[in-house]
Amino acid sequence: MTRFTLAERAWLQAALFLLALVPVTLVAGALDDRLLNDISVWVKPMKFHVSTAIHLLTLGILVRFLPDRTRGAAWLSGLALVSAGAAILEILVITVQAARGVASHFNNDTMIDSVIYGLMGIGVMLVILPTPIIGGRFLAAKTTDRLGGGLKLGTGLGLILGFILTLVIAGYMSMQPTGHWVDAPRTDLGGVPIVGWSRQGGDLRVPHFFATHLMQALPLVGYFADKLAGKRARVIVWIAAIAGSVIAIATFMQALAGQPFIGEGFILF
Repeated sequence: MTRFTLAERAWLQAALFLLALVPVTLVAGALDDRLLNDISVWVKPMKFHVSTAIHLLTLGILVRFLPDRTRGAAWLSGLALVSAGAAILEILVITVQAARGVASHFNNDTMIDSVIYGLMGIGVMLVILPTPIIGGRFLAAKTTDRLGGGLKLGTGLGLILGFILTLVIAGYMSMQPTGHWVDAPRTDLGGVPIVGWSRQGGDLRVPHFFATHLMQALPLVGYFADKLAGKRARVIVWIAAIAGSVIAIATFMQALAGQPFIGEGFILF
């Protein structure tokens, strides 16, 4: 492949910057014993550093498979600079709120916190804005030796379906006065390891996770389907897209019913 374009550099460098902050939050968590929702105030920033970096890395890597004319287009560079800048500001706000010992999301305790939460919603929209646009470009692109039919379809469906489902699920979750919990105690203690999902009731972060990560899962399915399945690659991608969407919707309904994705009765280890 040719050298990195401005758009690709913007996304990849922003992602590396966010990943570089992960050790900082780990050290902060080790030195700071303050809790928020019964866990370290620094857990949430660390998760967002990683998840946002993954999103930016996804965009920076995937667009390299598009035609060179699209990769170097001014509109794509503009989208990349806006979304990368919004991502960095979003994460810095989450980090500053953690340093203050207050919640960044679902926080309307003061006028300042309420304004911050509202602006964060705009920021998130700017971060994910490029995904359906790039997804559409993939669906319209011609299949080449570099861009197989599976990767083309997987990326197009992954970015578009991931955007739509994330918009619906995250939008609904952001409007809930009780946060991401549904008929569950307002605590992150004792949740599913790593992700922290509640095991005592519904948790809207579960469908949010499955919806958002369609953006990574379906391109990967498409890429490997091209390598291993040949002409059947597109069929495999469609099956994966349907299955992924069903999982996101089913877990959304499960959370709305107040049911945990993995209950306390399930032995994890």
